[in-house]
Amino acid sequence: MSEIRRWRFGAFALWEAEPRLERDGQPVRLGSRAIGLLVALLERAGEVISKDELLAAVWPDTVVEEASVRVHMSILRKALGPPGAQDGCLEWIANIPLRGYRFLGRVHCEFLPSAIAVQVAHASLRDAPAALPARLAKLVGREVEVERLLGMLAASRLVTVAGPGGVGKTSVAICVAARYRERQQAQLGFVDLAPLTSQDHVLTTMARAIGVRGGVPDIEEAIVQRLEGQAMLLLVDNCEHVIERLSPLLGRFLAALPGLQVLATSREVLRVGGEHVFRLAPLAVHQSQPGSLALALRSPAVQLLVERAQAAGARGFDDASSGPLTRICQQVDGIPLAIELVAARLGAQPVSELAFRLDDHMRLHSTARRAALARQRTLAATLDWSIGLLGAAELLLFRRLSVFRAYFGVAAALSVAASALDPDVASDALLSLASKSLVVYDTDQAADSPYRLLDTTRSYAHALLVRAGERDAVSKSHALFMLDLMGLATADLALLDADAWTQRYRGCLDDVRAALDACIGHHDDMTIAGALTVASAPLWFRLSEVSEYRDRVRAALDHVDVLKVPDRLTAGRLEIALYNALWHTGGTVPEMTQACERALDCALELKVKTLEFQARWGLCALNITRGAYTPALRHAEILREFASHSTNAVTRNLSHRMLALANHFCGAFAEARVQAEAAADVDDATRRNHANAFQPDARTTAMAILARTLWIQGESRLAMATAIRCMEEAEALGHTLSLCVALFWICPMAIWALEQRAARAWIDTMLQQTRSKGFAYWHDWALCYDDAMKIGEVDDAGAHIDAVAAKVLAMDEPRREMMVTFCDQWVDDDLVARATRGEGQWSAAEVCRAAGRRKELRGDDAEAEALYLQAHALARSQGALAWELRAAGALEELRAGAAQR
Repeated sequence: MSEIRRWRFGAFALWEAEPRLERDGQPVRLGSRAIGLLVALLERAGEVISKDELLAAVWPDTVVEEASVRVHMSILRKALGPPGAQDGCLEWIANIPLRGYRFLGRVHCEFLPSAIAVQVAHASLRDAPAALPARLAKLVGREVEVERLLGMLAASRLVTVAGPGGVGKTSVAICVAARYRERQQAQLGFVDLAPLTSQDHVLTTMARAIGVRGGVPDIEEAIVQRLEGQAMLLLVDNCEHVIERLSPLLGRFLAALPGLQVLATSREVLRVGGEHVFRLAPLAVHQSQPGSLALALRSPAVQLLVERAQAAGARGFDDASSGPLTRICQQVDGIPLAIELVAARLGAQPVSELAFRLDDHMRLHSTARRAALARQRTLAATLDWSIGLLGAAELLLFRRLSVFRAYFGVAAALSVAASALDPDVASDALLSLASKSLVVYDTDQAADSPYRLLDTTRSYAHALLVRAGERDAVSKSHALFMLDLMGLATADLALLDADAWTQRYRGCLDDVRAALDACIGHHDDMTIAGALTVASAPLWFRLSEVSEYRDRVRAALDHVDVLKVPDRLTAGRLEIALYNALWHTGGTVPEMTQACERALDCALELKVKTLEFQARWGLCALNITRGAYTPALRHAEILREFASHSTNAVTRNLSHRMLALANHFCGAFAEARVQAEAAADVDDATRRNHANAFQPDARTTAMAILARTLWIQGESRLAMATAIRCMEEAEALGHTLSLCVALFWICPMAIWALEQRAARAWIDTMLQQTRSKGFAYWHDWALCYDDAMKIGEVDDAGAHIDAVAAKVLAMDEPRREMMVTFCDQWVDDDLVARATRGEGQWSAAEVCRAAGRRKELRGDDAEAEALYLQAHALARSQGALAWELRAAGALEELRAGAAQR
């Protein structure tokens, strides 16, 4: 067990290696930058540390402003809170003007074994469909529209709620869907397309919302399979900007799934066959002035205005208010979003004064923008008016928040305002924007990310950001924040199970996409883009968006390579990311090998040991894959040397696994067994470590190697027991890649052992899993095992053997080496020459035996005996008792036959 450094102060404990901060044993959520600052302060507790020193410690490879220290220090202070009476200080961190920061508390440093955290529950192929978003307030004045839409859904499978921005399409659709569920007891799914910036992501967004995880070769087919035979109402929200991709998809799904119904919201119709369109009008409002409040409240628009105003803190209204209330609703044309923006002001302004000022503003705006459509003018005028009432800090924060595509929290908002606003001022501005309905505060969202901008207000705020000339700088701040957040997400891999982790971070994907797009558009930010691409890997993999991730890694590499001053370290890390993505998307061995070799060149040039370790790890596995076992062992031996100087349990375990793998294929079975046993003795914390996040499970992989090695050594009972236990653990994980790797090792062992029932069950599982997940490489191996099993299952075994023999000749060397262990007739001259050269040693004895059998069938007993003796001697020298017994049996039969002749 490795040791890690733990810092203690007050009720807090900080595990530096993970990194993880706890208060009284409970996790404290902090980004990696804030924790980095805390570590730097703890290491020099009592000393004044300058901002430059902190920047160098926490942002060593990135050029950032000093304000970043201030923002993260503010976040850190809030997270720590005030010290207790027994802690010996009035505050944990002191700001020393013009000098820096000092940690004031009493600090203890200790070295402890790695902590054991919560077991990772790997994700299954399916999730529950995305739930409807919560309605924060009741729907006002739309009862007639809701009932009409329910009637349309009873008669049509595709209904589109169309209308201009701000008219309330989403609110109405959510209410309709919820009521439909109550009446029909139907399953619901919700797809929000508003955060998307590209048509390319429509299908995968729909798949996740429906409950289908990606990573399958045909996502459309997976969606159809998921919904086949089920009744579901799918609410697809904010369609207008992705209609070109969405419409044909919906058409195909509706044709293939009779139980599917779609309720869509869009500013324009979808033009899909069978579509019924409901055009949602603004709320009705009296055109004449009512004489009393009761008469005014018969207008749905006034009802909404009064309800939202009272929620904002407005005092009671009377009959004298009826005229101004009606006039306000007339001025904003009954548009619900405009009404809500205006209502937020009634908590602090008399209704008559607000009506007068709004009336004056609307007339000026209408004169200035006659070319626009009436409702567009109205909503734009209302937004202009609302913005005009903001203070400088509120306005600055509002336009900068437009970079967020999804929900965000206080820390996110502070990060994009850091260069211009004090954190406390920015926090107050955010609260003010929420109170004025320019930012939505959603109480049903996670406590750390409850805010969002509506699509309409985000577009408006983004236009202000561009006009202010701040887009590039704020986009960079946004990217740095996402980089920090992805660091926190990586740390959380060890603390949260897969479902909880995915639920917490899945909403970040669109912000990561937006940040990467913005960075790649500016060469100066390519270091950030590269770091974010690498850091966000767990998110892409957990959401099964690996194909898109692979393409983004390639795009980042292309841009890094053309920089005036190439960033070699970033390029090397991206190459490893590309290697991991290619493994999961059916990449070829040559392109994966090239990625690892380029990463290794970078590592050796820059003397970056961790990158060298990752590259050699990849090259070891890839050399095994292409049958170059001796080079693989050389890389594994270098990994052993690296691990011998490391206290990291993950590094040591990985070294044991790669040594077990390489030694097995080099025919050094005793050493392979020792290394596999060491690798199988692994704790849960090491298995969950983010360094293993994209690889098969450490323990089940080691157990599978051990099982096959034991069988070749002649310990068949122990081997089978180990294989069964390995299979049970692999299935319990629910992690397809781990299961497939385990089956790769134990399926042939079951065939050799004539355990036909187990072999057939395991092969069928491997065929199904590799086919469903699109694991082409592993699927080819499953087909090999299936062909081997069929020798004892088909009526004409000879014809089957001949048919497979033609296929074997086209296989690569590792598969041909395997196939000859199943059937002597599948040997070829190239395999014999390879064994003679000392290559393919794990099955070389079997190749010699099969070659001897071929000679025997041709009547050349002397050559056959020589080859059998060679096989027997080689197997004995390797400790491969199973192969030795096969060779001995063949030799005995040959000699017995000769004696009878």
